[in-house]
Amino acid sequence: MRRIGYWIGRFLGQETGPRTTFILEGLALAGALALAALLRMGWPGVNSFSFDEARVSLMALKMARQGEFARLGMQSSTGVPNFPAAVWIFALPYRLSADPLVATLFVGLLGTSAVAGVWWLARRAWGPWAALSAATLFAASPFAVLYSRSIWSQDLLPPLAVLWAAAGVVGVSRQKAWAVALHIFLAGFAFQVHYAGIALVPATAWLAVRYRLWRQWRALLAGGALAALAAWPFVYTIWCCAPGVQADLQRLWQQPSQTSLAAVRQLGQLGIGANWERLLLGNRWVWDPPLTVALGIASLAAALLIGAGLAGLTWRVWRDARDAQQDWRSVLTALLPAWVVSAPLVFLRSKTAPLPQYQLAALPALCLAAGSVAGLVRGRRWRLAVTALAVAVAAVQAAPVAQGLGVVARRLTRGGIGTPLGRPRAVAQGLMDGRPIVVHTHGDMPEFFGDAAGFSVLLWDYPHRIVDGRSALLVPDEAAHLLATFADLPAWVEAQASGLGGQVRAFPRREGEPPYWALTVEGADPSGFQPVEPLALANGAQLQGWRARLVGGRLRITTWWKIGELLAPGRYHQFNHLRSARRLEGGAEPTAGYDVPLSSHAWQAGDTLITWADFDRPDEVGPFWVDVGMYTWPEVERSAVLDRLGDPLAPIRLGPFDYPDE
Repeated sequence: MRRIGYWIGRFLGQETGPRTTFILEGLALAGALALAALLRMGWPGVNSFSFDEARVSLMALKMARQGEFARLGMQSSTGVPNFPAAVWIFALPYRLSADPLVATLFVGLLGTSAVAGVWWLARRAWGPWAALSAATLFAASPFAVLYSRSIWSQDLLPPLAVLWAAAGVVGVSRQKAWAVALHIFLAGFAFQVHYAGIALVPATAWLAVRYRLWRQWRALLAGGALAALAAWPFVYTIWCCAPGVQADLQRLWQQPSQTSLAAVRQLGQLGIGANWERLLLGNRWVWDPPLTVALGIASLAAALLIGAGLAGLTWRVWRDARDAQQDWRSVLTALLPAWVVSAPLVFLRSKTAPLPQYQLAALPALCLAAGSVAGLVRGRRWRLAVTALAVAVAAVQAAPVAQGLGVVARRLTRGGIGTPLGRPRAVAQGLMDGRPIVVHTHGDMPEFFGDAAGFSVLLWDYPHRIVDGRSALLVPDEAAHLLATFADLPAWVEAQASGLGGQVRAFPRREGEPPYWALTVEGADPSGFQPVEPLALANGAQLQGWRARLVGGRLRITTWWKIGELLAPGRYHQFNHLRSARRLEGGAEPTAGYDVPLSSHAWQAGDTLITWADFDRPDEVGPFWVDVGMYTWPEVERSAVLDRLGDPLAPIRLGPFDYPDE
């Protein structure tokens, strides 16, 4: 300990040799990076993996592994699609592995690299104490951490902003044309990663005016041309091939703009780490009183550091207005205030309500401004005091973030993140034993349903099918796993009622969440159905039997189909028309009707298909019949009944039956 104290004392007195200084700075940098890596890549799998993350992942997988070049990104909060740049970036980790956990760790690695970039920028401008202060604050910043743990396009903004700033400082201070070109390119490219990246453009314009970057017109032209080239696939696709997106853009343009200071408040919250708990733990989460007080003090201290840093930097920019020095410190000092204010100014007036993540591009600048205080104050003791305060703020903020990650890994918190990635990933890996997996969930279209998209990613390289378990149960004609995302999903209820024998396994989610359920089947026929003479439809489905029973107080009509060898392509729905005796003939309207989608894109020859329709108790008395059949959607063309006398387009009539007893 004495030796360590001796080294620190000599370091503070600037009397150390090069080797001692190198060791101390190396230890400080290693500590900041270790903290950043722990919070961003620790607790692997404890991150959101819902619709947004899964959709971007699917697009990136198609690009990385199927060569399907992404020309549009996923839908944004504005109602129009994003540029595809985020998909391009996420295609890099998905090229290495189809596992979404690798992609989330990739995001964490980028976030950790951004901390190293903040250290480097501050070290060259204001010295080691400023570097340690800025990097540690950024490493532990709750919002920087939480927006570095998921496959979200906005999570890429802080690393891109740090690289953009570094390129600008290097390009201006060292007169490097390649760095200026990179700075210009990133200013135009960040907007294509996430629309909030437009906040970098005003700061770039300020830097260009202050240092007359038009004198390096070749670099400006090269950077701008590269950004335009990256944007061209998106622009061309909308211009020539996407009238729906054009209409969405027109509607957005016609919306009235609104002025709001919400963006300023949101930027302040990000900088001081206030109210971050709602992102992870929900709005109702409350810390223990001592920690609540400590977090309040830490936020106040962070606000003082940021305010003092911005005031000092702004004063220096004003003082040096006539003498545009181009050394590293002067350029970074000139850039930082513009970098901070650009984001809230851009969203001061907008057509949609600003969201906190729109300010992420400015978060590294706030940490740099706070860290600069340790380099701007005079006197070794003051520098040590400022650095100690910054490290203390980081420690107070890091502890509850780590605690919160541990909490959401174990149990559900009301309003917090949904089931973390690690849980469905464990289910997928636990079922991958060579037998195909049929996932029954809420919806079967990855473009619209989160679980459908999520398991499409998790089972990307494995034989699987996705079925809408709200209206269909699909059983392969071979040994397979039937996976249900919830036990109350009708498909799981029908699997139990149909006597499909096999091993039943529960895969736990967190405390307070229902488990996933899996049934291993061997291809046996279901039981409990009233058989009928098989009737084949032109689309390849053949009716085998039916039953009527009460489920949850409602009449459920269940039909059993077998999928034949000659499948006609199409997306099929099934109609189910309940009829009483007095509505049986004469073209009368049915007592009730219920149409359901059948996930026909997942059908294969030999499959067993079980479908159902639920009806409220009719006012009429029995007996009852049910007319069933299938039709294409959205064409609404009925599938004919083969080899049957009479009208082939007439429905198949099942019955009569009396209303089941309670």
